[in-house]
Order: sequence, then C-alpha cells, then structure tokens
Amino acid sequence: MIKAHQHHKKWQLVKDYVIEHYEQLHINNIVCNGSYTAQVEEKLKQASKRKFALLCRSGSHAISISLRAHGVQAGDHVIVPNYSCPATLSSVTVIGAFPVLCEIDQYGMMSADHIEQCVDNKTKAVLATGLYGDVHNHDAIESLCKKFNLAYINDAAQSQFAKYNGIESMELGDSVCVSFADNKPIPVVGTFGAMLTDNEEVYKKMRDMRKNGKPSRLESFTQPGYSSNPDEDKAVQILASWQHLDTWQLRKKQISEYYDTQFKNKIETRPRPSYSEWNYHKYVVFVDNKFESYKDFLKQGLETEQHYADNFAKLSWTPNYKFKFKMTDKFVNQALTIPSNPFMTDNEVEQVVKIVMGRN
Repeated sequence: MIKAHQHHKKWQLVKDYVIEHYEQLHINNIVCNGSYTAQVEEKLKQASKRKFALLCRSGSHAISISLRAHGVQAGDHVIVPNYSCPATLSSVTVIGAFPVLCEIDQYGMMSADHIEQCVDNKTKAVLATGLYGDVHNHDAIESLCKKFNLAYINDAAQSQFAKYNGIESMELGDSVCVSFADNKPIPVVGTFGAMLTDNEEVYKKMRDMRKNGKPSRLESFTQPGYSSNPDEDKAVQILASWQHLDTWQLRKKQISEYYDTQFKNKIETRPRPSYSEWNYHKYVVFVDNKFESYKDFLKQGLETEQHYADNFAKLSWTPNYKFKFKMTDKFVNQALTIPSNPFMTDNEVEQVVKIVMGRN
C-alpha cells in the first residue's frame, strides 16, 4: 500500500533528538510552557517577522482565541470559506459566533469576489484559510476587511512557509493561526497550534485566554479562557521536525513537479495562483466521482485523501443559502489528494502516476 503519510519514517529521523530532550523534560520537571515552548515561539517570530507568538494546544483553539481577542462575541458574524477543514467552522461556532459561508475560487480558497456579498451589520471578522499549501488572495481580502472595518484572521494551518508575492504567509493578516499535526507542514504526534500577532493588546488577551483566562496563578481571572497551555513534549517534536523541514520540502517539490509533467494535458489538477509560492503541502487531482475513486484506488494499493467531503451550506444546521456554491461542489465531489510525502521512493511515485492515469 502506498500510504498518504509515512509517520514511521519521520520517527526514525527525529527519535534520537526527541528521546534525548524528553529525558531533559523530566529532569527539569517542567511539562508546560517552558524553555522548549519559548524556543519554538522565538523561531515562529523570526519566520513570520511578528512581534508576538504563542503556542497553544490546537489550531482550533488558536482560531477561537484569536477571534475573541479581536473582539468577536456570541451572536457576531464571521465570514469563513465554505470548503475547509470542519475545525474552521467549529472554531467559530464554539464561541457562539455565526459562520457566514463564502464561496471558494478555482484554487479551493475563499473567493474575494464573494466576500462583499457576505458582509452584513453583524459581521466582525473574516477567517481566510490557505489550502493545500497555497496562500489565499491576501491583497483583495485585506482591502475588503479595511473597507468594512473587519478583523482579518489568517488561518495558515496548511500555508505556513508558503509565500504571497514573496511575503511569508505568516506575515499576513491582523493575526495568524498555525496548526501542527501529523499531516501538517511541521508534523507532530497529536495536535498543537500557535497564534501570531503584532498587536500587544491582542497578544495579552490571547496569553490570558490560553491559560484559563488568567495572566498567572497568582492573578485574578481577566476573562473566560481555555486549558490550552502548551505542552513541552509537543514543542520538542516541533524543534525536531523543523531541523528537517528544508529537506522534506525539497523532496515534496521534486515529487510534485514530476506529477505536473506526467499529468499535463491528461489529468485535471488543481490550478495554483500566480501570487502564491506553493509549499507543496497537498497535491490535488480531480476525478469524476471522488468517493468511488477513493475506494477504487485503495483496491489498487493507493491511499488517497478526500480533503474535504462537506459542502457546509448543505448541512442541516446551516441556513438555507440561495447562493449556489458551484465551485465548492466541484471540490467536494471531485478533488482528491494523492500521496506526495517526502519519504516516497521513486518507484512509489511512478506507481501513483500509473494508478491515477489508469483511472482516468
């Protein structure tokens, strides 16, 4: 079976570093928000050129905390892409805000042309999500946010280290949310997140909410918060994986470029925007029926991923939208991601091409 991910091979590369530093964690007797957390936060600040960086326990927590730090309250509206990880939607609803669904563009990301139609007098923020390793249309989205005085939250869970017209994706937006997991650009076992901003007032709110709404154990609650103090063991994993990031990215680039040459004019693939410098996170092909194709590929020894299976506008608990989300439907029904992990052999890459071409 050609797997979408090969976690055991990643572990072989990072285990010596992780085991050594896990032992140091126990010697230090600090399990949360210690020196390893501080190292990762410093690396994130350097990579993003942001003034402030805070680790937390998930990308979902990062989104919910960031929205609240920017003043989003229960009953407020937040514009979100109709096609994304369900956590994007859930992170809005759990704080009592209402997600207003925006159509996506041909690249699979929030369509700037549709955002203005989504704005009403309750709208407080736009949650723009980079997808598959590309960056959304930043200039257009930022312009609309300024026009309507909306907070601009950049969900860079999949687009970290991609660039928008030469600018690192984590530099974009009023605040940025990052996710770390086994299927993210920087993998860890489990989930982890981060919040980045240049606004000191927003940073202080994030800091307090991250730790149950308290600046410290000896100070009073400032607001309702989360048990999201960052675990040191996850920070160790991030530091271990970060050492290999350039090598992994180079291999993913080689695989993706090979797919491009083999599929050109034969297999429909996701177009990529000229303004985005892709980080090669996910490689997308379009098939006639992705649910049947997914099962057929498995029978042939190829594990693909559905990213994603839901048109949120058709869920029973969302409003009855009059707008027809045609591009969302295309991605929901046809988009599959094929393996492009950096541990694939050349033979495995060749096999992926043969199986995908045979399905066409």
